[in-house]
Amino acid sequence: MTPERFALLTRRHRECLRGVKALKGSKEIAADLGLGKSTVDSYLTEAVRLLGARNRRDAALALADFEAQENDQVPEIEEEPIPRKIIPDSAGLVSKAPAMAPPSAPDGSTVGGAVQDGHVHASPRLSLPFRRQGQTRNDMNIAERLFWVPTIAVALAIGFGMVATGLDVMTRVIGRLTHIAG
Repeated sequence: MTPERFALLTRRHRECLRGVKALKGSKEIAADLGLGKSTVDSYLTEAVRLLGARNRRDAALALADFEAQENDQVPEIEEEPIPRKIIPDSAGLVSKAPAMAPPSAPDGSTVGGAVQDGHVHASPRLSLPFRRQGQTRNDMNIAERLFWVPTIAVALAIGFGMVATGLDVMTRVIGRLTHIAG
């Protein structure tokens, strides 16, 4: 990324990207800056577009590197090098690893799992046939896909049967009411 691209960033873009670098979510960044969550998301989306980054994390890391070079400073060397790809155990991005919280899905719901040797080992769970927020694609294997095809077909058949039964009952009730009234 060229210095010209970084020059396009406003003060708010930079503040939001610094929040991402500090591993804060949009709500936390919004609270810190006195903005709405959707406003923060808009700033981050625009910053990613302006920098030509893949995602907000890459944009935040690029900004941190640029600011370190701009100030003629060497980036802080932590106990572990800063990873360039975010993975579940990305403790290298902060000075001290936070206490392990129970594993959670992208939508915030808690999923089963165990913490062992500092890593979260999620117990097997049923993958859903659509991608969840934060995922670029669905990561189901072929067996899970083959499981969902007949499951969805059966669910659709049951749903259609319930609608047809409901319509039949309503037709009979209306017929009886018109017969009685007539």
